[in-house]
Amino acid sequence: MKSKHKTGVGQVRNLIRIALITSPVMGVLTAMPTFKHLAFSFQFFLPSALLSTVFALSIWSINAFLVYLSEQNGLQWLKNKVRYVLSFTFSILFSFVFWLVSRFLILFFFEGFRSFLFESHGGDHHFPLATGFFLNLIILIIQEIALMKDKKAQIELENAQLKTKNTEAFYQQLKQQIHPHFLFNSLNILKTLIKKNPDVAVDYVVKLSDFLRASISSNNANTARLVDELKLCLDYLEMQKLRFGDALDFVFDIPEPITKSGFVPVFSIQLLLENALKHNSLTEEAPLHIQVFYQEGKITVTNNLQPKLTSEISTGLGLANLSERYKILSGDEVVIESGEKNFSVTINILSE
Repeated sequence: MKSKHKTGVGQVRNLIRIALITSPVMGVLTAMPTFKHLAFSFQFFLPSALLSTVFALSIWSINAFLVYLSEQNGLQWLKNKVRYVLSFTFSILFSFVFWLVSRFLILFFFEGFRSFLFESHGGDHHFPLATGFFLNLIILIIQEIALMKDKKAQIELENAQLKTKNTEAFYQQLKQQIHPHFLFNSLNILKTLIKKNPDVAVDYVVKLSDFLRASISSNNANTARLVDELKLCLDYLEMQKLRFGDALDFVFDIPEPITKSGFVPVFSIQLLLENALKHNSLTEEAPLHIQVFYQEGKITVTNNLQPKLTSEISTGLGLANLSERYKILSGDEVVIESGEKNFSVTINILSE
């Protein structure tokens, strides 16, 4: 009910603005036929135009009020045809009453205008009725055009809001996929460590706990400060060093001012690091080298290609997830380059 009430008030305000602009024009045009066969005189034209302007504004007010009533709950029967019938009925009745009142005022207060009034259209009772009918018809046409534009704008706004809500829901769904995806891989690693090196597994659990505690603080955000994301990534890689030792080597080369001012999607760089570890083999004889560096407003994560002979179980999220999140947040594309020796992914740094 509240929404419809606001819509009705908004429509009436818009119609009143149009009425204030068009009524003086209609007043002048309505007064002009009076001087068709008479000598033009501002002395008589201005009062006639003023009365016609007030008359037009009154007809506008009647129609605006009917529009307002038609938007109220319980008065839906006022839609379209019924509203049009009431509009012409009230306007014609008002035209006759307005004509009688204006004649009375002119006859008693404007002596000079009295002879002009009878000379122009005398005692013709049909003149105000015809004027009221045609003026109301013109006003209805203008009003319906304005209402159609308002309705179109409202539909476009509602569609935009619905699209935004759907986008937000989809983004939240993507975010909810991140932690299960990360935990799935972490638990697989932990299972391997427990079998091969229980002591290292204990340290891994401790670091995993610290890592998850830090990540929870940004769980409700769509983006993270670059400095926080890089801290998360360093913690993640330190966890992997417990497992791989010298088989893993990593370097971060990002200017400090950039890390403090930039933003990226939550867990974006971490996902790229995780992909590099998941799809490449690591040995002390052939270590995996990961480099994270900054260049011209972008962050690039690159690694040497050492594809595993047997792939780990994958949820298929990773890059697809990151690409979708970037499209939602900024419309940017994730640039993926795969050569014979190196694989790299480049993402834009966001302003906020």
